[in-house]
Amino acid sequence: MKPAHIALAILVMAVWASNIAAARFAAAEIPGWALITVRMAVIVVTLVPFVRIPHGHLRKIFGLSVTMGTLHFGLMFVAIQHIHVGTAALIIQTSVPFALLLALIFFREKFGWYRAAGILISFFGVALVVGEPRLEDSMLYAGMALISALAFGGANLQLRGLGGVSVFAINGWMAVFAIPQMALMSYIFETGQIDAIANASTGTWLAIAHMGIIVSIVGHGLWYELVPKYQTNQTMSFTLLIPVFGVGMGIVLLGETLNWHIIAGGLVTIGGVAIIVFRGSGRRAAQTAPGATPD
Repeated sequence: MKPAHIALAILVMAVWASNIAAARFAAAEIPGWALITVRMAVIVVTLVPFVRIPHGHLRKIFGLSVTMGTLHFGLMFVAIQHIHVGTAALIIQTSVPFALLLALIFFREKFGWYRAAGILISFFGVALVVGEPRLEDSMLYAGMALISALAFGGANLQLRGLGGVSVFAINGWMAVFAIPQMALMSYIFETGQIDAIANASTGTWLAIAHMGIIVSIVGHGLWYELVPKYQTNQTMSFTLLIPVFGVGMGIVLLGETLNWHIIAGGLVTIGGVAIIVFRGSGRRAAQTAPGATPD
């Protein structure tokens, strides 16, 4: 990868980690489905008036609104009300093995025994994380976070079919399609959301603005720009940084604490993902002629 793209990818990971912390903070006042609906409304207001309608791609963007929007963001925002930032960030790591498995199924991207081992190790690490005592009463929400990770892995594959579309058009119109889905989920599963939104504090609105503008427009805009340029394991490798940033932000900003489940499970999970990513990268490098620049 080009150095500038590497720097951008690292920046996106820090921004995404801050999204989990901001969501945890705002979810203390606004229920998850309502919160993500408001976030998407911020994106629509700030983007859609300034982008063209991506004719010919709306069906694909609608599909992305289901996976990236409702399933990934929606379920994660509901889950984050009940699990810690560091835990959520580690569970999201399973998006890497999920993406590889989906790439094998839909794009026939083969992988060897080392990546298969990495997949098993990463899932074992998440099992350790989910087994921490603090999650005994929150297993449903840990499961939601896991489904969210699966959806995120799938969404990254969907983006391959949108390489020629403006990243801002994708973001804006995905939000347009996602809002009715999320509002419906809020109507079905939540109560008191209107009052919660009306009475939200300034800090919560700042968190929403951060998630809607910095995370969604800047962060995901940069990510949509990078994903079509590289193979799945190259781009997804940077998500190794999310739990590092996430755990740190949870401790510094939200006063969360660590235990051996998080530390051990986190190391095993990241180790498994690292096997998937860097073993594959090394093999491609060995197959490249000296002086060649595959990235």
